[in-house]
Amino acid sequence: MTTPLTAPFPYFGGKRRGAPIIWDALGDVGGYVEPFCGSAAVLLARPPVTGRRVETLNDADGWLVNAWRAIRLDPAAVAAHAIGPVAEIDYHARLAWLQERRGDDLVSWLEGDPEAHDPKAAAWWLYVAACGI
Repeated sequence: MTTPLTAPFPYFGGKRRGAPIIWDALGDVGGYVEPFCGSAAVLLARPPVTGRRVETLNDADGWLVNAWRAIRLDPAAVAAHAIGPVAEIDYHARLAWLQERRGDDLVSWLEGDPEAHDPKAAAWWLYVAACGI
C-alpha cells in the first residue's frame, strides 16, 4: 500500500480538503490541467490510476514556481534556509527582499532555464507564505 501524497506546504486558498470531492466529480480523467496550482494539493490527492495520464500544473507566481523547482532540485538547501523560529521582523525583511526581486525578470529567468532555481528565495517565500496564513 502506498502512502498518499500531500501538499508539502500550506497555501492560501488551497484545495486540500476539497480534493476528494473534486476527484469524485471528475472521475478518472486522462488529462488534468490545474491553472492555479499553488501547493498542488488536488493533483497530489489524485486517487491511484492505471494507464497513461497527462497532468499539467500552471501558476503565474514566479516565486511559487521557484519553490517547487528548488524543492525538487535541492531540498536540503531549501530546508537549511527555512530553519529558524518565526519572528515578525524576519517576516517583514524576507517579504521586502522577495518583493524587491519580483518582476518580469523573475519569470524570464525561470522560463529561460528549466533548472533555474534559488533555494534561499524558495525557503523565504515558503516562510512568508506560511506566516501569512
